[in-house]
Amino acid sequence: MKEIKPIKISTAFLLFAIPGMIFYILIKIMMPVLLETTTINPFLVWIILGTCFLFGPLFFLSLHLLKRDGYPISWESISARFRLRRLTGRDWLWILGGMLAASAITGLIIGLWTLSPLPFSLDELRSFSPIQIERLEGSDRWIFFPMLVLLFFNYFGEEFMWRGYILPRQEEALGKWAWPVNAGLHLIFHFLFGLKALLLFLPYLLAMPYVAYKTRNTYTSIIIHAMLSAPIWILITLGIVTA
Repeated sequence: MKEIKPIKISTAFLLFAIPGMIFYILIKIMMPVLLETTTINPFLVWIILGTCFLFGPLFFLSLHLLKRDGYPISWESISARFRLRRLTGRDWLWILGGMLAASAITGLIIGLWTLSPLPFSLDELRSFSPIQIERLEGSDRWIFFPMLVLLFFNYFGEEFMWRGYILPRQEEALGKWAWPVNAGLHLIFHFLFGLKALLLFLPYLLAMPYVAYKTRNTYTSIIIHAMLSAPIWILITLGIVTA
């Protein structure tokens, strides 16, 4: 495999910040306009925008950058450079440990916050999602399948870029400090959610690059990322649980 070149902090910042700006534009500008001018299901509007203008482009941009760095676009090359390796028992322990630790810290943050004089309600968690997820009924049930496409590009698009492409290059530049810097930049991508949401996201945003860094396996961060929201999206849209 070719030598991995270190990445400048400014370049890494732009690779997180520009998609973050696009994320903001899609949610705060394009979605409201489309919801006002069309009768399309709001969930489908987000699926189209998110897939076509954010997560899909992230996925293919990571492959383009890979090719630009001199790697052939083949599964062997992609899996080697992006560290997509068969999961071992040790990897699964890191995934489980990372999820449990992040969940415990998030619970502690919520507990401390509710005991503090600062205003906070668990009902506010509902507003953190870009779009309210609801049960798909009747003729809207087909939307479940494009939703799966969105979820694929969401998790693989982000993780191919953040942990597959950028993190190894940050490791060359920053060594053991690569993963916290990677997590900090990932916060920037989510800036549209606001301070409260970012505080609650932080333990998970730290867990993903840390586990990927320790295991040298990007599948671990993909799984953690997917476990954060995919199950609830699927259960709500199928009507198994209510939002």
